[in-house]
Parts: sequence; C-alpha cells; structure tokens
Amino acid sequence: MSNIFNTPGAGTEQPITPHHIAAPGQPSLFSLDVLRGIGLLGLLFVSSWEFGGLSTSQQNLFYYGTHGGNYKLFTIVSVLFEGKMLALLSLVFGAGIIAFMQKKHPTTLATHDAYIRRQLWLMAFGVFNAFILVWPSDILFPFGVLGVLLFGFWRLKTRGLLIAALVCTLIYTGKQYWNYADDKKDYKKFLAVKDVEKKFKQDSTTRAKKDSTDRIKDTVLLKDVLVKNKIADSLAKKNDTLTKKQAEEKGKWKGMIKAMKYDSAQVKAENKAMRSKKYTDVSYHAMSRSQDKESFWLYRKGIWEIAALMFLGMALYTIGFFNKRYAASRYIGIGVLLIIAGLAFSWYRISFNNARLPDYTTYIDKHALPYDQWQIVENMTMALGYASLVIGLLHTRLLHWLWMAMAATGKLALTNYTMQTIICSFFFYGYGFGYFGRMSQWQLYFMMLEIIMVQVIFSVLWLRYYAQGPLEWLWGCLIYRKWLPNKKIITTHQAS
Repeated sequence: MSNIFNTPGAGTEQPITPHHIAAPGQPSLFSLDVLRGIGLLGLLFVSSWEFGGLSTSQQNLFYYGTHGGNYKLFTIVSVLFEGKMLALLSLVFGAGIIAFMQKKHPTTLATHDAYIRRQLWLMAFGVFNAFILVWPSDILFPFGVLGVLLFGFWRLKTRGLLIAALVCTLIYTGKQYWNYADDKKDYKKFLAVKDVEKKFKQDSTTRAKKDSTDRIKDTVLLKDVLVKNKIADSLAKKNDTLTKKQAEEKGKWKGMIKAMKYDSAQVKAENKAMRSKKYTDVSYHAMSRSQDKESFWLYRKGIWEIAALMFLGMALYTIGFFNKRYAASRYIGIGVLLIIAGLAFSWYRISFNNARLPDYTTYIDKHALPYDQWQIVENMTMALGYASLVIGLLHTRLLHWLWMAMAATGKLALTNYTMQTIICSFFFYGYGFGYFGRMSQWQLYFMMLEIIMVQVIFSVLWLRYYAQGPLEWLWGCLIYRKWLPNKKIITTHQAS
C-alpha cells in the first residue's frame, strides 16, 4: 500500500522525509506537520467553550463556591490547552515563514510575491471563516496579518529573532500591566465618587435636622425668612447630585465588577440569539465578537503575543530545532523542564484569578500585578515544552502510528480548521441542530473528541490519494494563479 505521506513525482511517488518541502501553500517538515496537527486538534477543546455556549459568565461561576467537578475539569483544560495550542500553532507558523521562503516554487513567480499572496489569501479565508461561517474566534486572519508584518524580518540571524521575540513579549506584559493600572485608576475614581456621595448623605442629614427645627419655630419665624430657607434647601438638594462625569466613573467600575459575576439574564439572551433558526440572525449577533477579535483584540493584545511566538518559531527553525538537531534525551529533558515551569505560571494565574473574581476591589488593594501578567510566558513555555517533548519522542520512534496520524492532520490544517467551524456551527447554532448552551462541560469535550477522531481518519484517508487537502490545494492555485496537480499517481508496484 502507498504511504499516506507520499507526494506526486514524475510517474512515481517518493516518501516524505523530515526534510521534505510540500506542495504550494504550505511548507512541510515532518515535525512541523506533527506539531501543527496537535495544535489544531488541541485548540478544539478551548474552542468548544464559545461554540457550545459556555460563556465567560458561566466560566466565572466555576470559580465561586466549593470548586467542585466543573471547576476542576475547567482548570485542567485551561492549564493544558488554553493559550498553549494557539502558541504552538504560532511557533509552527513562524517556522513555516522561513521554510516557505527557502522552498522551490512551481512557477516563475518571485518567492516574496508568492509569500505575500499566501498571507493575503489566508486573511481572506479568515474573513470568510469569521463572518460567513460564523466563527468569532477565528485565527486565520490574525495569522495572515502577522505573516505580512513579519515578512521583513525573516532574514534576521537567530540572535536578532530572539531579541525580537523578547521585545514583543515585554511589550505584551507591559500592556497587561498598563491595562491593570487603568483598572486601578478607575477604582480610585470610583472611591472618589463614593466620598462625594458620603458627603451628600451627611448634608442631607444636616438638612433634615434643620427642617425639623424650622417646623418647631414656624410660629416664631417671619414668613419671608421661612421662604428663603426653603429656597436655600431646594438649591442644596439640587447640588447634592453626581455630575455626568462622576456618574460615568461610578457606572464604569460597577459595570466591570458586574461583568465578573454570573449573569443569568445575559446567558439566556445569548442562548436565545444563537439558537435562532435564521442564519442571518445568528451571524448578525456574532458579528460584533468577530469584529472585536479581528480588530480590537488583534491591535491591543494579539499582535504582540502572536508575533513573539512567531519570532521564537523562526529562531528555532534557524538553529535546526525542528529538524532533530539534538539528542532525544536533551529534547525530552528540556520539554519536561519547560512544562513544569509552565505549570508553575499556570498555578500563579489560576490562584490569583481565584482571588480576583470574588472580590476585585480587595484584589486591587492588595496586589501590584494583574492575575494574567505572565500568561504569555506561561503559554510560551508550555508550547515550547510540548514541541520539545514531541520532537524527542519522534527521535525514539515511540508511538510512530500516532505521529503519522498527527502529521496527516497537520498537512490538512487549513481544511481541518475550516471543517471544524462547519461541523461545530451546524451542530451548535440554531440554523443547524441548535445545541448551543444545552450541553454540559464534559459533554462538550466528548463532542470535540468525536470531531478529532473524524478529522484524523479523514486526513489519513485523504492523503492516500491526494498530495494536499482540498483547501490547501485551492490556496496554492490562488497563490500561483494556475491549476496545480493534486491527485497522486499510484504505481502498480505501490498498489500491490
């Protein structure tokens, strides 16, 4: 039987080696394919929260009370997958930038032109995925944008790439602290408004006592004096109200605190909107979240986190990290140490979040740093630990069947990612089966495991007959503006 990782040749098929460069659209190194597949499938567990209607409000509810089964399960998934799979995909994408620039292309099109077209079409796929297929947490568009922005850096030496990764990491952590400092400012403004309201209450008590005294003296005071007192009292009451700015400052802080609490009305409204039978209603409701992800989140935070990880991936590629440069024992040892370090950062984040959510005012008073100050470091160390551990295991040939399956899934990354959106949106949204907000947390994860099984089997079977996935092939055709071959040629010897 033919090897599932074969690629078309001149009448025969040659097995993929670790140094193989794939067909247009997606550079390929076996370890990168494996890591891409793991990141893509692992991402599903976090995506299930938004697809399935496990809102942030409901997630926050897990942090209250006795920290039962839901909290423990959510914490495990958060520690192992949240942010880590995106980081792993970013590392691989960064490495893929240099791999693409070094590969041979099937046309006379200049490499840099092909690269920019590749990123622009990826952005187009992302917009389609976010707004037409209705996936507000799409990552294709952000990856396309960063791919364009990082293009000018691909020729940097390893040291320059590492410095760039460090700078982006520092900027990200700086912005985290900046946002927390803004919260502290808002809290101080809120306290100032509370002091004003306290003064109003004291003034009101004083006036009430004076009114009581005036009533006793009604028979003594002259009529014009009583009228003047009433006018003065009326003006005082009018002045004892918050200004528009003070009211906004008070409302902003209260709104922030309310957002951290469980809001059943908000959950019901979200469920109702996403269970609508009309596609237009669902897509319109999700549009604001998609716009926020593709613009505000990307500009404010995503650009620095993804760039840091892509730069790191580029640096690792230049030293041969993904090409089994070191001994298996070194990879495994580094992987274990990095994962342990990542778990320590996870403990910091979760412990401080446990203190933050129930009483944010007390948290701000007592803590100098936000609970997620080091989340980028947590994601980076865990992702790099996963990558190192997997490459070390690839050295040993242990679980070879698993790595082959993951590589198949990774080679069809664009197809599988889009397929995830189609399956989940149809299953959960109202214009499909309408299971949005109807499944428990463990049921969501079980559903994701079923999708993973389907995608792995599909990827393995597809690559028996084709060199690339359908969307990878389309991507390549769009990049090079020509009809590219995709079907494999199976020789009589291989078929037997």
